[in-house]
Amino acid sequence: MSGTLTQAPNRSTAHRAATSGTSFSDHLTHIPHAPRGTTPNILRAAVAAAGVLAIIAAVVLTTAASGVRDRISTVGDTDAPSVRATDDFLFRLQDMDAQLVNALLVNGDSQVHVPRAASEALYETDRKTADLDLENATVALAGDQTALKQLHTVSDDFGQYQAQAVRTLADDERVGGPVAGAAPAAVFADYQNGHDLLFGGDDKGGLMKAAADLEKSSRDAIDSSASSASRSLNTVIGEFLLFGVLLVGGLTVLQVYVFRRFKRTVNPALAGATVVALVLMIGGAAGTAAAAADFHTAKNDAFDSVLALSEANATSAGINADESRWLLAHDTPGPRSDYQQSFFRAEQAIADVPGGTDITTYAGAVYQEQKARTVDDLSQTSMTRNSSFGEEFHNITFPGEAEAALKAFDAYNTYLQDDVQLRSMPLNTPVGLKAAIDFDTNADTVGSSDQAFNAYSQALGDVITLNEAQFESSMPAAKSGIGTWTWLPYVLTALLIGLTVLGLRPRLNEYR
Repeated sequence: MSGTLTQAPNRSTAHRAATSGTSFSDHLTHIPHAPRGTTPNILRAAVAAAGVLAIIAAVVLTTAASGVRDRISTVGDTDAPSVRATDDFLFRLQDMDAQLVNALLVNGDSQVHVPRAASEALYETDRKTADLDLENATVALAGDQTALKQLHTVSDDFGQYQAQAVRTLADDERVGGPVAGAAPAAVFADYQNGHDLLFGGDDKGGLMKAAADLEKSSRDAIDSSASSASRSLNTVIGEFLLFGVLLVGGLTVLQVYVFRRFKRTVNPALAGATVVALVLMIGGAAGTAAAAADFHTAKNDAFDSVLALSEANATSAGINADESRWLLAHDTPGPRSDYQQSFFRAEQAIADVPGGTDITTYAGAVYQEQKARTVDDLSQTSMTRNSSFGEEFHNITFPGEAEAALKAFDAYNTYLQDDVQLRSMPLNTPVGLKAAIDFDTNADTVGSSDQAFNAYSQALGDVITLNEAQFESSMPAAKSGIGTWTWLPYVLTALLIGLTVLGLRPRLNEYR
């Protein structure tokens, strides 16, 4: 028998082999895939979604909190110092001119109670402090080119005013004479030149106007920064609530799903993750709200009073200077009337009591207002927020503030009654004029106008100090309160993700 194949292969054998086995390609084609909606995939997707949402929440919330903290820092560390510096500069300017006039009133008379040298020394103290105010304002306003340009104008005008003041004092020393209140016409003309530099020829310009514009820019800046910070704080509160609701809602749904799918009790780790989400939502919203309350206390309750009272302080220095200017111009009717009207206008800016039509009737109206007020009803005052005391009386907030504010207003009333007395004193004799000068400038004599003014300034300063202390404590509290949430959401997010994974891993392991 040969090896040649004489019979065709049995095809049924090949066919049976094919039908009884599975080819390699069939293995690739028919590998089983779990449906997308199976429990393991749902759990994995839930973990991923919770993690992504938590990370987004952490990034958004910490970024927003950092932005708010920066805005609060701008208010406390930049805007407030610039306002303080410009407010004090205005006060120093007014007091410098008051001391200059006091020195001119003394003339060469050695028998007055306050010697010329004492006024000149106070002038020099004010001048140095004013220079320091400008330096502080330069530091605080660094980066604000518009404000720095205004500051440059103020500095130039201040230099011109000082130069004129030096010339006026030198001329008075040379030709002033020995009689108090008898400055020669040439010396008075020198002073008028300096007054024009200070207030402008129409009493509406000059160095004071430039400084007031700079101060207004600082006030506008702090108001703008504070409004921005307040809006941002409210936005952050809303963001904490929004992300908190989403996280708590999502984790609650996941907890219910696990409970129903696996027929088991509450998953402890998922419950812990939900608690973390609640902490993020409630803690973040409450913490930001507390920071907002501290910021409101610092800016609206404390610093707004500081602003109003600091303006009263500077304006009061101006009316005190107007008293001395009025004496200096006692025999020059035009300027004397101007200084009297300037005094009256400034009084109304300090306290806008109704009923006063001139210096005398205004003092009477202030007296009636002072008698009508108690610490319990300051908000019932007839004054409006358009004046410094009106703003303060409507913004009594802190323990002891009402008593301090009323004490300052009482002292203001005493000073005004003394001013009326001063203006009724005879000035037509050297003895009478000298007595009026002593009454105006001698703070050591009980019942004098200057002693009353110093008592008023001290009382006003006490209210400012009280509010400054509240600002200095509440502003760091606001900054610290929101500062916690510039990093804590990341910690809570990591904890939330960890607890979620920990809670679902055992369930996923059941499918391996």
